[in-house]
Amino acid sequence: MPPDTLQLVLPDWCSLDTVRRSPLPFALWTIGDQCLLHHWLDHAVNQGLSSVHIFVADRPGAVRRVLEDSSLWPIQTTCTAIASTAAAPEAALMVDWLPGEPSPPPPTQGWELIERAAAMEKSWLDHMTHEPDSHLVSIGFSCKIHPDVTLVPPYSIGDEVLIGPGCEIGPYAVIGPGSVISGANLVTHSHLSAHSFIGPVTALDHCLLDSGVLFNLKHQVRLDQIESHLLSSLEKPASSVRLKERLHALFLYLRLCGGRPSSKTFVTFDGRTLPGDPSAGLSNRVAWLPLVWQGKLSLYGVLPRTAAQFETLTPDWQNVLRYAPIGVFSYADSQGCHSPEDPEEAVHAVYQASLPAAALSASLSGFTRDLKSSDLTARPPLS
Repeated sequence: MPPDTLQLVLPDWCSLDTVRRSPLPFALWTIGDQCLLHHWLDHAVNQGLSSVHIFVADRPGAVRRVLEDSSLWPIQTTCTAIASTAAAPEAALMVDWLPGEPSPPPPTQGWELIERAAAMEKSWLDHMTHEPDSHLVSIGFSCKIHPDVTLVPPYSIGDEVLIGPGCEIGPYAVIGPGSVISGANLVTHSHLSAHSFIGPVTALDHCLLDSGVLFNLKHQVRLDQIESHLLSSLEKPASSVRLKERLHALFLYLRLCGGRPSSKTFVTFDGRTLPGDPSAGLSNRVAWLPLVWQGKLSLYGVLPRTAAQFETLTPDWQNVLRYAPIGVFSYADSQGCHSPEDPEEAVHAVYQASLPAAALSASLSGFTRDLKSSDLTARPPLS
């Protein structure tokens, strides 16, 4: 390991996230204007380091995708998937708090995770107010803020935010980019995720508004169902399936239409209902292809499995696969493992979950190109 490399290990708190239930590991939660991991990349650059080596047990695929998009940092990053945080080098620093500050004891339950993020954000805002010309970076680009708005520092307002008349923002308020605060609102000690909407005459105090879901930290209450004219998200859900994958799925469906889909169905561990039998090998795959061009399933992803099959995995592997996208064809297929009942399939699935998406598509394109209708005959599950 080069001497000017910063070694980091990300906390594995997936099992504690029972309240927010975020699809992202804790190190990718937004603290202020960027995710916690990006604060550590800033720290590495400020220290004059040339590279960062990150060890991650919780959803390494999501971390890799964030690092692929982290091109603003003039630093080399390497991500290594590990079975647990205990497997990281002793010299690795835990990314569970802002760099350069003492870390409090680890959380023990879901609300403590949310409170920890809020405490970090408060510390970040305090630090930012002591920076020279901090007022120049407190408000982003292309914001429209009514002259009657009262801004109480410290606060952070992202790009393209609209704030109506009579609002009071701050202290300790973070407004995500693209948000709309209509008027006569109070936002204090609260965080609004990107593209949030607040209707008129609404007060948020010690709250987190995350994609339209409200978390009240004072009373430890989560509200999923809120009148959209009061609180909501303006963000359009991005399609998880690319157009190229949809067209490829349609082409495969036409070429493999000789396969006969099963009349049976099964429910995956994350609540999806799919046709066929999860242990029937390749015979389900033609029936799954229409779900790809409908945007409900990826063409390439880990194989879907039932709750019973998911529970047979070790806790470490469950954490890796819990949020991995499932697909019609998997890396395990290219290795001759076509069923979650195959003892080797989970090994390939965990490996696949830590791969960049582009590498997976390139690996499986040859497999689907050579696939024939005769390959889709039903096979008995392995004993």
